[in-house]
Amino acid sequence: MKRILVVDDSNVLRRIITFNLKSAGYEVMEAVNGKEGLDKIESENPDMIFLDIMMPVMDGFTVLKELKKINCKIPVVVLTAKGGESDEEMALNLGAKKVITKPFSPKFLVDTVSELLGDNDG
Repeated sequence: MKRILVVDDSNVLRRIITFNLKSAGYEVMEAVNGKEGLDKIESENPDMIFLDIMMPVMDGFTVLKELKKINCKIPVVVLTAKGGESDEEMALNLGAKKVITKPFSPKFLVDTVSELLGDNDG
């Protein structure tokens, strides 16, 4: 079973993402900020990461920079409430595979996982 880490400071959004990914057959772990996310990436080695940009303690851009430093190959999908091109470009330049602007549909979320992990059955 593929394991996905959701790093977002919004409890509501984490619950929605977790529910939809679990319903699609994925194992889901959660972190509430970038620091906790980095710790879980190191200890849990997920197959994929959903990463919010604006978080307390450590933001998503900093997490991406840290992952780039260690040459991390885990696909990262950045979630952002800000639909600006500069944020999207920065995230992609820092190694994100895709940037999704909130809000998004649960189907789009699951389709994104299938596309990036190359599996159609979860």
